Amino acid sequence: MTGVLSRRNFTISRSTALFGLSLLALTTAWSGATSWYILRKDDLAARLISRETSRQYAYEDRIAVLRADVDRLASRALLDQDGVEARVGEIATRQAELESRQSLVNAVAESLQSAGIGVSQAAKNPLRQRMIKPEEPIRASGVTSFAPFASGKPTPAPETLPLRGADDRPAPWQSGEAEEPVPPAKRVAGALIQLDQSIERSSAAQLAALRDIDQTLGETQKTLRGALAETRLDTDKLAAANSVTKGVGGPLVPLNIDPAAGPFEATLSSLQPRIAAVFGLRGLVERLPLNRPLDGELELSSNYGYRADPFTRGAALHTGMDLRAEHGAPVRATGPGKVVTAEYSGGYGNMVEIEHANGLTTRYAHMSAILVSLGQTVTSGTLIGRVGSTGRSTGPHLHYETRLDGDPIDPNRFLRAGNKLAGRV
Repeated sequence: MTGVLSRRNFTISRSTALFGLSLLALTTAWSGATSWYILRKDDLAARLISRETSRQYAYEDRIAVLRADVDRLASRALLDQDGVEARVGEIATRQAELESRQSLVNAVAESLQSAGIGVSQAAKNPLRQRMIKPEEPIRASGVTSFAPFASGKPTPAPETLPLRGADDRPAPWQSGEAEEPVPPAKRVAGALIQLDQSIERSSAAQLAALRDIDQTLGETQKTLRGALAETRLDTDKLAAANSVTKGVGGPLVPLNIDPAAGPFEATLSSLQPRIAAVFGLRGLVERLPLNRPLDGELELSSNYGYRADPFTRGAALHTGMDLRAEHGAPVRATGPGKVVTAEYSGGYGNMVEIEHANGLTTRYAHMSAILVSLGQTVTSGTLIGRVGSTGRSTGPHLHYETRLDGDPIDPNRFLRAGNKLAGRV
């Protein structure tokens, strides 16, 4: 009995021990796992914190770099803006100079035209250049940049960011990717280059116009001198005696041109003496009796010089030239002047005598009618009478004379000079 009881007690004690050991082992394992988990979790958190800290530092560094880039781009934009401002100011100054030069070219061309001297279309038409106004921006391919004025610094137009979508896709007819847009700064630079090239072309056109005028003046001067040489008059003496009769005047404002400033100024300066010479010759030509006394082609029946007198058949001096024409044909003044005789005058019949400049006079004789009065001022081409056969005449014709200081000279000289000038100047 006692032995049985003792064995049962031993068995219970062993089971309890095993249970206790199992529980202890389980508790120990749980404690170890818990400790490992806690330690593992802390390490993971530390690594996560370290990674986020590193990422934060990287972002801050990137932001600093981007800020530096923005500052650099802003500084560059200001420098580019200042450069554009300087370029626009330079172009505006050159355009103002171009306009001033064109006014000189126009003045020269208009003065020559008013004197009846033909010039080319390049000199006639002013160059219409589009000037930069203070209130007007330069526009080039959608970019606006204002000229430098006191109102403020030039400001580039804001660039609109394109939306991504259907509008960004190439058109059906295009192949490949769409062409990248040109930066605004590059478009502004291209516009300024185009303006600069336009000014250069305009400046070259002005210089070409002056050289064309110089060539025209040279040809006109040669033609005038050649025509005046036909009259066998001392043109230098006549030009010195020639006075201005038109109503002109005003204060003297000299035009100072420095020939060393450039080819334009040098060419314009060289034009001044030639213009003065041509104007002097032109003024002299306009005061001489160089036109025809009858309309149409002249038909000569008796020339100037010695001939057989039509009535006596003896040798005699014919002081003029006889021009055949129908009775009543219009007779016109061959140059501007003043009527000093308008009456019947012996063998001349009905005669008109006109006093021109520099001691020259012309006579128109044998007319059937006198249509001007004594003291009347006439111009070249004025109707002064009609062809007839009054006085010492054998038939209807016009007796035409040219006299210098009262002495008869050959009128053919002046008619030949007039023929050379017809349609030339």
